[in-house]
Amino acid sequence: MEQYMVWVWLGVTVAAIIAEVASVQLVSIWFAMAGAVSIAFSFIPGFPWWGQVILFAVLAAGSLLGLRPFCKKWLDRRGKNGKTNMDLIIGTEVRMIATADFDHLGQAKVGDVVWSIKPLKEEVLEEGSIVKIVAVEGNKLIATKSEDAESSDNE
Repeated sequence: MEQYMVWVWLGVTVAAIIAEVASVQLVSIWFAMAGAVSIAFSFIPGFPWWGQVILFAVLAAGSLLGLRPFCKKWLDRRGKNGKTNMDLIIGTEVRMIATADFDHLGQAKVGDVVWSIKPLKEEVLEEGSIVKIVAVEGNKLIATKSEDAESSDNE
């Protein structure tokens, strides 16, 4: 039985890696690491298969329970502090290059990219007007008339 254990652990390791890539929840990566260590131990002559199973179980459970909370906390902290490109777009003011209303998407250029613009409320965002990006919905930016533009229109 011991001569086949290297293939068992290889299968467990590959399956755990595939499961982790598919889920990205930091659950099966610990089984992949325990499987890799078990592969190394399967090459030791005379090391029994049941010892390898116990080693695998202890390593997988220990790393899952001991390291997962630390790693998850570290990854969550990194994600909250770092802004994505979408977060950087929200709040910017841009000039409309095509009119947007309730029935039609408009366009505005943000940086070097032309985005589809959808009004937040039932308002018309006219070509040439300045609008403020308030949200991102799929591949569209949600915008409203800029307060600065409204205040200058009222004067």
